[in-house]
Amino acid sequence: MRLDKTIKNALHKMRERFLRPILWGLDQQVLQQGDMLRALSDTNFRNRVMLKRCTHQPINVLFVCHEPSLWNMFESVYHAMADDQDFSPLVVALPYMHPSLPEGQYKDTGMLEFCEQRNIKVILGYDKATSKWLNPASLMPDYVFFQTPYHVFPSKWSIEQISMIARICYVPYGGCIYAGEVDEVVNPISFFAHVNMVFKENMYTKNKFTQRFRDKSWFCNMSIFMSGCPKLDFLAVERNYTRILWRRGLEKNVKRILWTPRWHTAEGNCHFFDYKQFFIDFCKNHSLVDFIFRPHPLSLQNFLKTGELLSSELELMESVYKKSLNMVIDKGGGYEDTFVTSDILVSDMSTILFEYFATGKPIVYTHRVDHFNELGKELSEGFYWVRNSSELNNTLEMLISGHDPLKVKREEIRKAHIFVQDGGSGRFIKEKISDDYRT
Repeated sequence: MRLDKTIKNALHKMRERFLRPILWGLDQQVLQQGDMLRALSDTNFRNRVMLKRCTHQPINVLFVCHEPSLWNMFESVYHAMADDQDFSPLVVALPYMHPSLPEGQYKDTGMLEFCEQRNIKVILGYDKATSKWLNPASLMPDYVFFQTPYHVFPSKWSIEQISMIARICYVPYGGCIYAGEVDEVVNPISFFAHVNMVFKENMYTKNKFTQRFRDKSWFCNMSIFMSGCPKLDFLAVERNYTRILWRRGLEKNVKRILWTPRWHTAEGNCHFFDYKQFFIDFCKNHSLVDFIFRPHPLSLQNFLKTGELLSSELELMESVYKKSLNMVIDKGGGYEDTFVTSDILVSDMSTILFEYFATGKPIVYTHRVDHFNELGKELSEGFYWVRNSSELNNTLEMLISGHDPLKVKREEIRKAHIFVQDGGSGRFIKEKISDDYRT
C-alpha cells in the first residue's frame, strides 16, 4: 500500500513538473495559431472589400439553412437586405445530420422548396444525384449566418472552414431563458470562437454572453449588439394570415389552443408523453376548442429512434388527429400564422415561451424541472404553472371561459423584458453589417 502511494506521488510530481508545462505550451500554440488564422482571414476580407467597393459590387450575404421552422429568425433580416441595392442575400439549403437520425444519415427537410414557394433567392448546397456538396468559396460570401451553432454539416460547410473565407454573424435561434447545462449546449464555445458579429435579444442576454466568454482570447475580436429578436418582427407587420390550419378558421365562439412540447426527455422537462392522450380526450369533450399540436422538428424522429414511441403508436395518433373535427398536427415550416391567430399556448421548457410571450396572450407552462435563468424566471411569473392533468384541465377551463387573472401582470413583464428595436431587428442587423463592411 505504501509503495503504491509512493509511486502515485512520484507520478503526480513528474506530471506537474514535466507534462503540465508541455500541455500548457501546446495550448498556447493552438491559441496563437487560432489568432494568426483569424488575423489572416480578416486581412483577406478587408482586401477583398476594398476591391469590391472600388468596383461597386454588392455585399454578399449567405444564410446557411437546413430547417424551415427556423426561417423566421432570418426572414426580416433577409428582406431588409433584399430591399437594399447594396446587398445580395442568398439562402443555401442544406441537408443536416443529427444524433436523432441514423448514424451517417443526412436529412433534407425541404428548405429549398420552402424558399421557392416564398420567392426567396435560394440555391441547393447538396446534389443528391451526384452526392456532391457545393463549395462555399464558389459563392464568394462576405458575411454568413448559420441557423444553429452545431456541427450538422460536413467539414467544408463547418464554421471553422467558412470563417476563413467570410465573416460569421449569429442570431440566436433560441435558448435565452435557459440556465446551466442547457445554456452551455445552445451556446457552444467551439462555435463562437469563430464568430465575428453576435446579435442578442436584450440587455440581459447580451450581458450574460459577455460574462461567459469575455476571458477568451478571441472575444476581443467580436462585436456584440443588442438587436432585439428578429423572430418577433412579424408582430409589427400587417399581414393577411391564412388561418388555414385551424379546423374552423377564426370562428368567434371557438378558442384556439397551440401545444408545443419539447423534443427529447433526457433533460427531464419534456411533457409530450404526460399529455399526449390528455389533449385527445380534452378536445373530444370540448367542441368549442380548436387545437394544434406543433411538434418540435426533431421530436418525432427522436422518439422513434429512442424507442419511446413506436411507429404503430405514431400512426394511430396521426390517424386520430386526421379524423378529429377540432385537432391538427402542424409539421409545417413557419408558425407566425399560428401564433397570431391562436388564443392560448401550452408548452414545457422551450424557447417558444419567450417568443409567444411577446404576443401578450396567456401561456400555460407544464412544469417538470426548473431550468430557467434569471430572465426565464421573470417571464415565468406571467405563466400559468401546472404540474399534472388535473391542474392543466382546470387552467384551460378557466382561460376558455374568458377569465385571465395574469393578463395585467403579463403585460407589465412584457414591457419590462421584451426589447423591440425601432424599425425592426432585421433592419438594425442589416445596418450594422453595412457599417462593419465600410469600417
